[in-house]
Amino acid sequence: MYNDTEALRRELLDEAYAGAFSGLGPILLDTEEIRNADSEELEEIARRYGLR
Repeated sequence: MYNDTEALRRELLDEAYAGAFSGLGPILLDTEEIRNADSEELEEIARRYGLR
């Protein structure tokens, strides 16, 4: 589904920002992890977010 690591990173950051905007403020803590993650770590985060 996500062949491009940076596209997945953008999608996850969008999800984190949307969650924070909707009242889940602590989800902003995930943004640093998402920014620094490699492709395998991004896949794991995507699973946690229910995107995989």
